Amino acid sequence: MAEPSKEIHKVGICIIGAGPAGAAASITLTQQRTPHLILDAATFPRHKSCGDIMPAAVLRALKDLDPSLLETMKQNGLVNPIWRNLTYPPNGKSISIDFLPLDGKVDEPSCYSISRFDMDLVLVNKVKTSEYATVKENCRVVYMELKPEGYLLSTDQGESILAELVLVATGSNNNMLKFLGMNLPKKESAIGIRAHFKGIDCPKDQAELYLESEIMPGGLYITPLPNEIFNVNLVISLDKVTRENINLREVFENLIESSPVLKEKFKNAQRTSNFEGSMLFLGLQKRVISGERFMLLGDSAGLIEFFTGNGIPQALLSGKLAALQAVKSLESMDFTACFLQKYENLLYQKINKDYTTGRRIYPLLHKKMVSKLILRFLNHLSGRPKTNDMLRDLVYDKNAASKLRKSGFYYKLLLKKEA
Repeated sequence: MAEPSKEIHKVGICIIGAGPAGAAASITLTQQRTPHLILDAATFPRHKSCGDIMPAAVLRALKDLDPSLLETMKQNGLVNPIWRNLTYPPNGKSISIDFLPLDGKVDEPSCYSISRFDMDLVLVNKVKTSEYATVKENCRVVYMELKPEGYLLSTDQGESILAELVLVATGSNNNMLKFLGMNLPKKESAIGIRAHFKGIDCPKDQAELYLESEIMPGGLYITPLPNEIFNVNLVISLDKVTRENINLREVFENLIESSPVLKEKFKNAQRTSNFEGSMLFLGLQKRVISGERFMLLGDSAGLIEFFTGNGIPQALLSGKLAALQAVKSLESMDFTACFLQKYENLLYQKINKDYTTGRRIYPLLHKKMVSKLILRFLNHLSGRPKTNDMLRDLVYDKNAASKLRKSGFYYKLLLKKEA
């Protein structure tokens, strides 16, 4: 690490992290004509371990942020339409849920796959076109400390930066949270590894999820990407991995060999990349995500959706809302925790999420008996293919919670004889 510089560079707003959340904040600040500095430890393009799925919520968030972003991805052939998801419980029979067209538009997919290598590069390139953004890549923040006039940051390049306001968008980077006096709770996190393959026997227009008792809570995902590449991603609860001393790569390879369905799909497959790992900070409860002179964005704020594992819609939204609050903070010169909490309140209001179910279910999923019951339930559903439409309609139903409270729904789903 380079020696700290005696010269201190002063800025109004510093964004740490140029992934979707940080890029969304930067793009919004540019739209507000507000100068800012954005730092990232990597040099783009760079790989990022992810499921590589853009559901409808991501598409809408991108259009809301800047409609040209999604169009650029489409025009450059970076996206692949996904029209259904297949879930395979242990019995090897699939549960299929079709995706409806986006907002009712015929032939407009509501889900795409895209490599984060490509997606994040599109976002960063948009950031770099701004006259209001100063972008520094290959610049890692190694220390930060709150001073009366702002956060003093030290980088591995030997720079010292004093920022009146810091937006932290470094994913589940434990170091940044520690500098803010926060910890990453193991019991509410997951860990995953992924690799790219070619030659997997899977349709190009569907994603697949495989569930087995030994990886619960967790799953193995297969996502078809453009150019005949498949992203294969294994995610398991961090608490389970730690307690049972699980070797993720061994589990990954054993699943492919032991599952009859996977073994057949991978019989002509070749791995085309190294294994890469990542942490997922699950959004199981509301957290304090702002304080004096700082706001947390995206995965750093623990916004990853528990049931889907997707954090990109929340990352884009949090980046936009944090940037708008940052502008107000600069205008009023108010960087207090009380003032910045307005961002936190508005974000949770927009997400409008009930955390109760996740908090109750997630600990239960670590109990083997509960996991076995869930897998038996899914085995049963997979033998009733006509219930697939019921599950699809439930996914898109705005009153799904009300439907789930009615006993008649479960009778039709589980017991009623299929015609």
